[in-house]
Amino acid sequence: MPKVVPEYKETAKNRILEIAHNIFSRKGYYQTTMDDIASKVGVSKATLYIYFSSKEELFKGIYQNAPESLEQIFAATFGKGGDALQNARDFFDRMLKEYASHPALGFEVFSEATRNVALRKTLRGNYDRYVESTAKLLNQQTHGMISQYFDPRSLAQSLIALWNGMETLLVVGYPVSEVKKAWLDAFTSMFGLFRHPQK
Repeated sequence: MPKVVPEYKETAKNRILEIAHNIFSRKGYYQTTMDDIASKVGVSKATLYIYFSSKEELFKGIYQNAPESLEQIFAATFGKGGDALQNARDFFDRMLKEYASHPALGFEVFSEATRNVALRKTLRGNYDRYVESTAKLLNQQTHGMISQYFDPRSLAQSLIALWNGMETLLVVGYPVSEVKKAWLDAFTSMFGLFRHPQK
């Protein structure tokens, strides 16, 4: 009998995903093995396969929880009301803390998704939820005014693409302070109309 992870199944899965994410981030997808993950979790590889049928399934599982994480960051920053620009600063700081310790992993995920249909489907589902959450947030922040000028869905897609671009700047080595300024300048230019609407 394989060694049983000493937590309830859902808690155990979340623990495995957290540890696997750290290892994938450090070693990359192709260099990481199920043996690496099992060893760090403290179980046999056979036990790991009880929870995840393959390395690919485990890798995919890491990203299935991503929309919930983004929604929590939205709620903690833009969801509190107040000045939109300050909220954008807080959002940048929270995203940096949450994701920037291993930014290269995100690019490896995109690369793998070009070859892996199942992972691409997972990412597409995530992005659909990102767009939905962001569009809802934009309407809340502008009290519905944004719908008078733009399609909130298209603008949400643009804002997500803008953030992905900020991550690219960080990966290639731009200073955090410069990237944060670029984010805030772009955010201000996009939403200045709604911060000071004309009578």
